[in-house]
Amino acid sequence: MNDTVKLAAGVQFRRAGKIYTFVTGDASLKKDEAVMVESEGGTAIALIAVAPHDVAENELPTNAKKILHRASTEELAADRVLRERAMDCFRICQEKIRTYSLPMKLAEVEVVEGGKKAIFTFFSEQRVDFRNLVKDLAGALHMRIEMRQVGSRDEAKIAGCIGPCGLTTCCSTHLRQFQSISISMAKHQGLAPNPAKLTGMCGKLKCCLAYECAAYDECRAGLPKVGAAVEAPDGPGKVVGHNVLKRECTVRLYGGGETRVACDKCRVLNPEEREAAMTTARQVQESADERSRRRGQDRSGRKERRHDKAKR
Repeated sequence: MNDTVKLAAGVQFRRAGKIYTFVTGDASLKKDEAVMVESEGGTAIALIAVAPHDVAENELPTNAKKILHRASTEELAADRVLRERAMDCFRICQEKIRTYSLPMKLAEVEVVEGGKKAIFTFFSEQRVDFRNLVKDLAGALHMRIEMRQVGSRDEAKIAGCIGPCGLTTCCSTHLRQFQSISISMAKHQGLAPNPAKLTGMCGKLKCCLAYECAAYDECRAGLPKVGAAVEAPDGPGKVVGHNVLKRECTVRLYGGGETRVACDKCRVLNPEEREAAMTTARQVQESADERSRRRGQDRSGRKERRHDKAKR
């Protein structure tokens, strides 16, 4: 087993982007410093996301690349030139997309390999035949062209939208990977299934729905489940809802009506107790119905007698 230790750091190529492990020989590098790193097409500018630390060689990625050095002023200036050129490429591509009426939305352009290649990232809900577009771009820009199609969540991450909370969307600021979000997370937190309020700027369920699920799981511990039969201070009934944060439950009483009570004041009934409580409630209800029926008959009888007297 190889237990050789090497110095490595985490780098990212965009804000809130994926962190890659690179080998370095400079322990003085600080977080958010710009560095020059090896890349597939030569070299590229990246930011330190995780400060240098010791890593066992067998834990490093296969063929881990190196951090070459801190980015110099000249290298940063050259990178800005490439970013400006990418903006020109973005404008040209948008014009050609409109010319061909292609069902795609351009999200980002990156100029890499020292200006020899342009990567166009776009969003579309369907397959796009962009062969003619690529030919035109290659002729106009004199660069190698690569097209990358992404989903709506990635498109929103690149664009950096403002969410309903008034802040920049989480995916653009700190979320590095998307996780699966389901409507059950909203139901678990007692949120109304309203698509207008649960949908993010990308058109998908909001990533923040997952933030408090673990806290709600912890708060739900020890609470009677929905549908459980309980003995409440106002009588036996069935749990039909919770206020998890207040640790209260709504109980629909077998005898009629609903009550809200602290969960620790409810005792869960076993099957025998539940059947007995329901039988008692049913008998009470039947007795009440019988008394109501008799009162109705008595009133009807009195009306008939008064009617007979009036005729005589």
